[in-house]
Amino acid sequence: MFIPMFTSRLFWKPFVYFSILITLVSLIGGYTTSKWQNDQLKEQLRARLRDTAISLEDVARKSLVSGDFAHVQDIIQKINAQTKVRITVVAEDGTVYADSDKDPQVMENHAGREEIIKASQNSEGDSERFSDTLQIGMVYYAFRIEHQGEILGYVRSALNTSAINDQIADIQLRIVKLVFIVVILGLLMTGIVISRMTRPVVQLIEEARELTSAQLGKTVEHGFDDEISELSRLLNELSSALADRMAQLEQNHHELLTVLEGMDEGVIAVDENERIRFANEAVCEMFDLDLQRDQGRPIWEVIRFQMVETVINQARKTSEHFRGEMELLGPPVRFLALDASSIPTQEKDASGIIIVVHDITEVRRLENMRRDFVANVSHELKTPLASIQAYAETLIDGALEDQDNNRNFLNRIVEQSERLHLLIQDLLSIARVESSTQTTEYSVVNVTEVVEKCIQYHQPRAKKKSISLEVNSPQGVAIYGEPEGIRQILDNLVDNAIKYTPENGTVSVDVQTQEKQVILKVNDSGIGISEEHLQRIFERFYRVDKARSRELGGTGLGLSIVKHLVNAFGGTIEVTSNPDQGTSFIVTLPRAEAGQPTVPTDS
Repeated sequence: MFIPMFTSRLFWKPFVYFSILITLVSLIGGYTTSKWQNDQLKEQLRARLRDTAISLEDVARKSLVSGDFAHVQDIIQKINAQTKVRITVVAEDGTVYADSDKDPQVMENHAGREEIIKASQNSEGDSERFSDTLQIGMVYYAFRIEHQGEILGYVRSALNTSAINDQIADIQLRIVKLVFIVVILGLLMTGIVISRMTRPVVQLIEEARELTSAQLGKTVEHGFDDEISELSRLLNELSSALADRMAQLEQNHHELLTVLEGMDEGVIAVDENERIRFANEAVCEMFDLDLQRDQGRPIWEVIRFQMVETVINQARKTSEHFRGEMELLGPPVRFLALDASSIPTQEKDASGIIIVVHDITEVRRLENMRRDFVANVSHELKTPLASIQAYAETLIDGALEDQDNNRNFLNRIVEQSERLHLLIQDLLSIARVESSTQTTEYSVVNVTEVVEKCIQYHQPRAKKKSISLEVNSPQGVAIYGEPEGIRQILDNLVDNAIKYTPENGTVSVDVQTQEKQVILKVNDSGIGISEEHLQRIFERFYRVDKARSRELGGTGLGLSIVKHLVNAFGGTIEVTSNPDQGTSFIVTLPRAEAGQPTVPTDS
């Protein structure tokens, strides 16, 4: 536990602070002591110089009064020999009359010396400077000599500072050593005290780290009977609470991901920097994303559509829901609706955005179909109604009395009425097969019987055009479906084949069986269909030749009804054709299985 403790900031922070404090206090104490010792030595030196100068006051006064300086010169030289104190007698004007170290005659005027100026003002003065005469550092003291209230001159004493500097250096060295020892001892004591104080906390931190790296809910045990014990107890409670909370969050997160991944709508979330944070499977399929590859990348770098950037900017700008629509050119062409909302954060100017993408391609297709259907129904209904109205008005206006033409007009009214009746029947049929609420009872249907009855029904029309109707069907072939629906499929296909096959042509119905399927083929030798029309012939009201179709009495809904019925029965329908080479419709339906209920074809 010592290694993590001495690498812990909890130990080093107070240790560094206290180390700096101890070092500063020791340095300040050492500096203060050194300065105090320095001041004491200099004060002792000044006192010595003062005593020496004052002791020569009387001798110097007599010499200055009498003008005889030989006696005072002799005295100051003896004192200098004993005490090493340099003594100088200076006149009031600064002239040097006696000096223990130098010839007074060659010495310059001393009136400008600092200690002399101070003494002239305050009776005594001192200074410390480098001596130009002796070329060494000196400490000076000057004492003013007066006689009967008149200044006669000054006695100046001086000592070389080298001796005192040596003493000061020795004292400072001792103080430095003492400070170093105090700092070292202080650091050791600080380390010991701080380690004893922080060891329980460091140990608790290590166990808490083990707790987070292992598993939440683990308890921390301590034998301390102080605040650390209370902290351990609180940590255990926190660990238990966090374990419960994390389990709940993980469950919620898993449930949310399950919901998002199961949505048909695409969901994509970006942060405040427009970087992708989440995208569900649906949106990845829509925009060809790979979440592992694209997570963290800017959305404008991955999805390069202006509408995506627009809804993000608008949602962030207004902090409200914003909706936009866009088109993916494909193939296939897809229409998408984007609903963007900002995600609130603590920062007002920065928020993430969540975008829900709805695939409205089918909605758009149905809208277009509905619009086209309404337009086509209106047109198809208006044509026979307009004809009926025109013929009726003609009869009312007098044609009824025209014996040569009135019957012809009445026949036309009947024809248009029949056309209108067929159109309404087909509309009801397609509405029935498209209705999600329509319930149909499926059963086993004998296809052979349905085919035979269909051929019998259309035989008179075929004979009128000298068209040969052929049937190739084994007996007992059955499928699982709705009898009326199967009849309607065959009826529409055979009816179309007869309509668009010229005289002396052939129309055949072939029934083939496979293991689980029954294949119905309606072939004709008619006018055929060009390739550009094949993809659209199952659309409602679509006619290859509109004029010819109306002339033959077609409503344009037959093949659409056939396709819806085939799809409802779980089958498929295909068509192959070439102009002037006939057409072949191939219907594949599931074969009836044993045990399924059977319904007669005439029910």
